[in-house]
Amino acid sequence: MSLSILLNQNNSLNKKIILNSLSTFKNKSILKSNLSIFSSKKPLITKSNDFSTVITSLPNGLKVASEEAPGHFASVGVYIDAGSRYENNQNAGSSHLIDRLAFKSTKDYTSEELVQEMEKLGGSVVAHSSRESIIYQSSIFRHDIQKILPLFSQIIRYPLLLKNDFEEVKKSTLYEIEELSQQPDMLLIEKIHEVAYNNASNGKGSQPNTVGRSMLCTTEKLKTMNLDIIKDFRKTWFSPNRMVIVGTGMSHEYLLEHVQKHFGDIPKASPEILQKQKEQTKAAKYTGGSLIINTKGQTLSNPDEMMLTHIYLAFESVNANDPDIYAVAVLNTLMGGGSSFSAGGPGKGIYSRLYTHVLNQYQFVEKCQMFNYSYNDTGLFGISLSVLSHPQVHGYVLPIIFNQIQDMISQIKPEEVNRAKNQLTSQLLMNLENRSVELEDIGRQILSNGKRVSASEMYKRIQEVSYADIVRVAHRIIFGETDTKEMKSYPDMKYTPRTGDGRPTIVIQGPFEDNDPLLKAEQTVNEFFKYKQN
Repeated sequence: MSLSILLNQNNSLNKKIILNSLSTFKNKSILKSNLSIFSSKKPLITKSNDFSTVITSLPNGLKVASEEAPGHFASVGVYIDAGSRYENNQNAGSSHLIDRLAFKSTKDYTSEELVQEMEKLGGSVVAHSSRESIIYQSSIFRHDIQKILPLFSQIIRYPLLLKNDFEEVKKSTLYEIEELSQQPDMLLIEKIHEVAYNNASNGKGSQPNTVGRSMLCTTEKLKTMNLDIIKDFRKTWFSPNRMVIVGTGMSHEYLLEHVQKHFGDIPKASPEILQKQKEQTKAAKYTGGSLIINTKGQTLSNPDEMMLTHIYLAFESVNANDPDIYAVAVLNTLMGGGSSFSAGGPGKGIYSRLYTHVLNQYQFVEKCQMFNYSYNDTGLFGISLSVLSHPQVHGYVLPIIFNQIQDMISQIKPEEVNRAKNQLTSQLLMNLENRSVELEDIGRQILSNGKRVSASEMYKRIQEVSYADIVRVAHRIIFGETDTKEMKSYPDMKYTPRTGDGRPTIVIQGPFEDNDPLLKAEQTVNEFFKYKQN
């Protein structure tokens, strides 16, 4: 589970490392006196550095997890097994609005008072939703742990959901949606999910299922959304059996004491609620398909920008609890990619395959990136390309993509695999230096499978990925072929076959004339990958 979380973080870890070399001390007498503090026989560290994750389940079903860590700061988060995949046509967009309503009036605080209380803590408090979770988390001083949990209790258990607060949130959300609609990277990722997991028959209309549902509330849905819908969604999914409260930088006993005080008395989910949760928890169903968004005649909001055409091609991948998830993560890192404008530097991936084989070879390519999204029961793996909008350029796009996928299956070298494993390990460990990332990693893993795979275990599993695993996984993603006997075996993971029939998913946005080669992209892609619709 962890790789799908940690490797999609957009965290800039700009840390300064100060190296104090002993050789800088010219005065040896000073050096000797300074080192004398270490001559004491009494150990400076009297406590074991075994910072393992401890988990406790309360009688009402709520799980409490903690991991001790050195330092003056602590992080606390509440993770709820909800999100857009649990929505339906009636309440679509609820998760998005719930996270925007997080810091509004509660039983004991007005909106202004609640914000003031959080500002007094001097740390950061955030709320956000995703396809499979709604999250509230904070980074604070250790001594403020006892202050943040009552605030989370107010936000999660006792929101007033006032009409004026709701109308204010709807206005700000509308502005947010309009802003995001101008960002193809965000918009098209939502579209690729919607097309990949869609129950619409014969490709007509749009009936996204589970992870195909957008994380964003649409402008159309925003107009009909009301507080009764929000309250019903919360009543269904905000139950203690679907909650995990996580803390890092504190003892488990201390966290447990305060969680029991503020969350321990939440009643167990009733049989009616449990039945409703079961009925509305659907298995993901990958379908594949195509979508072309023609922007002909549209103008850019920023005159300094160039008109670009964006192409996304994806296939069903492994889920987050499949033993091949580590090989998929290595493959994704190996292919890499990025933007044509990069100053380089550690972790930028300028030696990855898409950089060296695409961005450095074709001047009309502005961006080329491999992507992988892993969920509890499915995954999405693919390649995106952004090029200058011109019919002649459009003719090169699909051959470039096909060549990269073909080479991914047959031309990868062992030294590339070793480099990707090292880079992936580096990214993993650097991300875990961020306390908030580590906190979310623990919370999401426990939501998914009830326990956490440690960083050392993840490192071990990454290093176990072989060249043969990469070749096998590439074939598994593109063609659905795999030999389960060759797969790694882990006690917390199991092989799951794909949910669809292998149909590729393609989403394209750009200005097109009637004879543009990209207008026939679906037919071209299906022919290349020898896909025949049943």
